[in-house]
Amino acid sequence: MRNYLKTLVNREAFIQMVKLGFIGGFNTVVTLGLSLLFRKLGLLDELSVAFAWVIGTLLSYFLNRRWTFALETSGANVRETSHFFVVNIVAGFLTVGFVFLAGRLRGDLSDVEFLGAQIVAAAIIVIPKFAAYRDVVFKRSLSKAKRVVSDASES
Repeated sequence: MRNYLKTLVNREAFIQMVKLGFIGGFNTVVTLGLSLLFRKLGLLDELSVAFAWVIGTLLSYFLNRRWTFALETSGANVRETSHFFVVNIVAGFLTVGFVFLAGRLRGDLSDVEFLGAQIVAAAIIVIPKFAAYRDVVFKRSLSKAKRVVSDASES
């Protein structure tokens, strides 16, 4: 376990986490804005969060694949895409559950409390999501990209 944790504390991982943070922040703004819009249109809180999450997840996949992990978007495959969505489905359910729990504890949530519950949930799951993206979702593509770079530098 200690050796694995060391892989999260190096220059490459730090840069990837910063990029993931930027994309996560951008996607959070998009997702929160959409969830609030859907709520204002009369959808239930849980549905508002779920629909906004689907749109944010699609955006996140393409941005993280291309920018955070520097992979070509044309190299995406079914395995990678399905793993990405599984990771985000788990994270999405955790977010929806957190909003639900906040609503049960506080009663009807104000808009600020509604958005705050989603932000707290996002902060709790950011590091586990990074590890899952790097070590499960994009692992094969990252290994392949490193082999290509290595082969090119040896030539």
